Amino acid sequence: MQGGVQNNNLKLLPSEELRISTFHKAKGRIPKRLRVPLAVNPHQMAIFQALLQMDKYTVIVKRKFVKGEVRYYAHMSYEVLEPKVRIGFQNGAIGLDFNYNFITLVHIDKAGNFLSYQQIPFRNLHSYRKGRRDNYASFKLDKVINYCINKGKGLIIEDLSFDQSFSYNKKQNRKLNQLKTSMLPLLERKCARHGIAVRKVHPAYTTIIGVLKYSWSLNFSEHVLASYVIARKGVGLVESLPACYEWLLAQVGGVLKPRLNPSSPYWQWAQLYDLFKHYGVTPFRSPDPATNLKRNLLVALDTVLDGLNPATGVPPDNLRAGLLACGCG
Repeated sequence: MQGGVQNNNLKLLPSEELRISTFHKAKGRIPKRLRVPLAVNPHQMAIFQALLQMDKYTVIVKRKFVKGEVRYYAHMSYEVLEPKVRIGFQNGAIGLDFNYNFITLVHIDKAGNFLSYQQIPFRNLHSYRKGRRDNYASFKLDKVINYCINKGKGLIIEDLSFDQSFSYNKKQNRKLNQLKTSMLPLLERKCARHGIAVRKVHPAYTTIIGVLKYSWSLNFSEHVLASYVIARKGVGLVESLPACYEWLLAQVGGVLKPRLNPSSPYWQWAQLYDLFKHYGVTPFRSPDPATNLKRNLLVALDTVLDGLNPATGVPPDNLRAGLLACGCG
């Protein structure tokens, strides 16, 4: 079966022509019709032959200036029913994180354990013209599809209906947001076409949780760790605060005012982030992917402990000893 509405005003013909019905009547109620020859791209001939067998499709004719000449392009689109989902989340998931110039994929099992990861670079995608940029993006997203098919697991992505703050500069943030809003819908269509299940999760604190919780045990960049958290969210796992950070927040007392409602699942993570930010430490994005996050986190904790000393009255060495006893370091 095929979805859509039948359009008799623009009709493709086997002779590689486009039949256009005009508003002028010839005899009786039959409109005058024009036949315009088409030059079909050889790479798209299979799609053209498939369109000839369909009754419902849409044709849009666009005029473009190419090298000083006026050219007309016919764009065809049609609706198909989505195939049945074949690849789901029974055995785990693939978490996807969009970055400024690459995609990070993380493969986990059904218990949320880290198995493997892959990064797909974009090179200088924003320097391309729209047509080439779309084709290049589609080519790169096919690698995501192949990764999901090879692993046999569904895809977890961020839900763009929620606001998310980034820590790049303003220009990069804008380009990253444009990249997400244009590529994620295309990725969803590709997944539907191949029967890959897609699940969306709230994007809040994925990088912060990844760095603060998993950089102790996984020696990867913050982008990989963020993808790991996205995948774990997608299979329904809740990221609890490690004991060492609970102990650290207990020492703060009333130093920081809570920013989120205590009923929020991210309340403690927001407190922890605000604590680091309060003392001028935000080790959650690094320009160098090879940066040792664990080492940076230890330095950040030292800075926080030194700042907490006047507020709590506890000597920094005692604070460090308590932190080590809870498992940090």
